[in-house]
Amino acid sequence: MANITTQPYRLPLQNKLFGLSAVIFAGLIAFLLFFYMSFSNSLEKEKKAQSKHLTESASGMVSYFHELSLTGQLSDDVAKKYAMEALKESTYSNNGYFWISTLDGKILLQPYKPELVGMSLLDWQYTDGSYPFRDIERDERKNGGWVNYLWSKNDSLEQFPKIGYVLYFEPWDWLVGTGIYIDDMEKNVFWTVAKASGMLLFGFVLFISSAIITINYFVNQLSEQSVRDSLTKLYTKRFLEEVIPGMLENEKRHNRALAVIFLDIDHFKKINDTYGHHCGDKVLQTVANVMMECTRTGDYCIRYGGEEFVIIGPCDDNKNVIAVAERIRKSVANLAFNHDGIEFTVTLSAGIALHEHHNTSFDETLINADMKLYYAKENGRNRVAF
Repeated sequence: MANITTQPYRLPLQNKLFGLSAVIFAGLIAFLLFFYMSFSNSLEKEKKAQSKHLTESASGMVSYFHELSLTGQLSDDVAKKYAMEALKESTYSNNGYFWISTLDGKILLQPYKPELVGMSLLDWQYTDGSYPFRDIERDERKNGGWVNYLWSKNDSLEQFPKIGYVLYFEPWDWLVGTGIYIDDMEKNVFWTVAKASGMLLFGFVLFISSAIITINYFVNQLSEQSVRDSLTKLYTKRFLEEVIPGMLENEKRHNRALAVIFLDIDHFKKINDTYGHHCGDKVLQTVANVMMECTRTGDYCIRYGGEEFVIIGPCDDNKNVIAVAERIRKSVANLAFNHDGIEFTVTLSAGIALHEHHNTSFDETLINADMKLYYAKENGRNRVAF
């Protein structure tokens, strides 16, 4: 009709599929957030449990050397020396290490800060001027367990929050402990969870995308079958009912009229009666092919019922609409059909109406086009009425 590019219209079933996809992805995001929080908490607990286990292992190592001193295999001083050297070498992860102090706070082992050996933990001062270890009672220190404090990192004087697990080894009056920097733990947990979430997200997206693509393919197939006439491959009246609201809104937005061409094969009942319904079907198929060849991609060719057809599309010029209808009429009139050696021709009539958005409903436009078609038939057939 007019040389205008039109946008494809999605059927309601396809719109529902897109809506379902959005809901699935929203649910996926919610699940990943839940997974992130749960996994983060689990990892933090695991990190703390690991710290406790490491301290218990270190205490077991000290007990081993103490047993050697008790059995006389090593002197007490040598046993302590070996125990300290073993713990000094037992660093782990990035900043993990074991430390030893006496119950009174004297530092005996500090692998990354050897300059602190001999000093007292009771003199460790926070940047606010407080002495945190002085607030811990002697009996409380002796009981060990979890302790929260601030400590500088190996390459920095800045103090960072740390959580440690401490055990008291009474025979040597040693407090053995190890700790985790909170920020290091959180960073480690974040990246571990991020990697796990990323892999999970990738797997989910891959699965859901594949499922949606597959479902969309079959939905398209089912949609096409439900709105395509099986004989002519044209759209059906149902498709017209589903697509017309979107078309009307689109053309109204672009301030364009919508053209409707109503077509009917002349004396089609006579063809069926004379040559049979099988021959009539061939005529319908051939006329449908002519219609699709004579219209542009953006126009919609519809089998309205029986031998009636409707073409709808945007229109900027009445002459273009008439030209399309005439082109179809002439092409059909030039067709030659053969049935059992008998040749025959067919003609069609057409009526045209323009849908003005501010004047009529689309149903009224269809009625007007049908009336124009009736007028063409009343005036000799094989003609276009506008």
